[in-house]
Amino acid sequence: SHHGIDLGSAIHPLPEDRTVPGAKGWKWIHTPGHSPGHISLFRAEDKVLIAGDTFLTVKQESVFAVASQHHVVHGPPSYFTTDWEDAEKSVRTLALLDPHIVLSGHGVPMEGEKLSTQLAHLCKNFKEMALPGQGKFV
Repeated sequence: SHHGIDLGSAIHPLPEDRTVPGAKGWKWIHTPGHSPGHISLFRAEDKVLIAGDTFLTVKQESVFAVASQHHVVHGPPSYFTTDWEDAEKSVRTLALLDPHIVLSGHGVPMEGEKLSTQLAHLCKNFKEMALPGQGKFV
């Protein structure tokens, strides 16, 4: 089971206006699914998205894919993703931003047409591509 960590006064709530303190031009987006409080960061000026674990640019469950860092848009890590319905909604939310460059929590940065095409494919086929074959966790 998951347990919280006491970070004391080291963390603060994010501003309700979705700005990111100290990071001009960036906005935070609540993207639950992988974890309830997960956020992603987006800078509209150049459409750069830091997706975290909302979706990945490598199939994390494949040793070959991780070792080769083969570029492929994939759902969140199937281990520890807590809510698959929210995870799918969060992927769709980020896809609507039409990001030009994505940095994910696992994998390498992706950009351009390959990113757009694969992200659209993930949205259309989320259940087949991302959901683990058995149960909630792998």
